[in-house]
Amino acid sequence: MFKNIVLIQGRILLLTICAAGIGGTFQFGYNLSFMPGPRSHIQEFTNETWQARTGEPLPDHLILLMWSLIVSLYPLGGLFGALLAGPLAITLGRKKSLLVNNIFVVLAAILFGFSRKAGSFEMIMLGRLLVGVSAGVSMNIQPMYLGESAPKELRGAVAMSSAIFTALGIVMGQVVGLRSGSKEQVLTEERVKIWAFKEKPVPVIPEKRGERRAWTLGKGSC
Repeated sequence: MFKNIVLIQGRILLLTICAAGIGGTFQFGYNLSFMPGPRSHIQEFTNETWQARTGEPLPDHLILLMWSLIVSLYPLGGLFGALLAGPLAITLGRKKSLLVNNIFVVLAAILFGFSRKAGSFEMIMLGRLLVGVSAGVSMNIQPMYLGESAPKELRGAVAMSSAIFTALGIVMGQVVGLRSGSKEQVLTEERVKIWAFKEKPVPVIPEKRGERRAWTLGKGSC
């Protein structure tokens, strides 16, 4: 009986690490290395949009400026997310904060997906900012959440998983960036898949190991 309980707890802990990692630091690493892939698509889209509005194409140096702004909005959003993480963790708790953090990812995916139909490269800029906010929140709350969920003897190893998922995200972003796709598809497909994976398991994994009900799947979220 005791062995079965330990086995169940181990499985839940593994699910906790994977769900929090893929929805957290994995996306941080993914977005760090993904952007060089769709660079030509985004620059071409920016030029086409500006030409449709004004009748004149953008000069090369302004296209480069717009691209630089799109890329740099991600760490700026990370700063806002890092400042937001503390109040969120205190007000909502660790797990609920990670769930609420999904809102930023969903909004960013919607903005990316409809930016071409709307003829607005500004939607891509706003989406990058929101993705950065999501990364800033998850980078701060995920280690707290995993540290409180893991047994004391495994706490150090579990905390290291954040760096592992960051590295995996960087590798995945580079691999996905090599694949050519349509302008509508290239910014949304993989991000939506990652969000969908994260959204399913998090509501049933524990808030804190010290709470007995936290390890019971059938008694709701903490």
